Amino acid sequence: METYNVFYTDKPLPAGSKPDFAMMLPLRFASKDEALLKSFKLIFSGAIVWKIEGSEGFRLERAEIEGLYWKFKAT
Repeated sequence: METYNVFYTDKPLPAGSKPDFAMMLPLRFASKDEALLKSFKLIFSGAIVWKIEGSEGFRLERAEIEGLYWKFKAT
């Protein structure tokens, strides 16, 4: 079964620090589209989406997710 995990924080981290993904509970979704849509909603509400990981090595990092968000928002 495919799953896509969204890792996010609802508050900014101190400058220069990186998130500890081992301490985060990911949101799990059955499809890439569901994971992206939820990520966009999180970003809109002020959260930081750090990465999305999925089946077969699928991975998006923060910059890629934010780029997709701005494209989505422009439509």
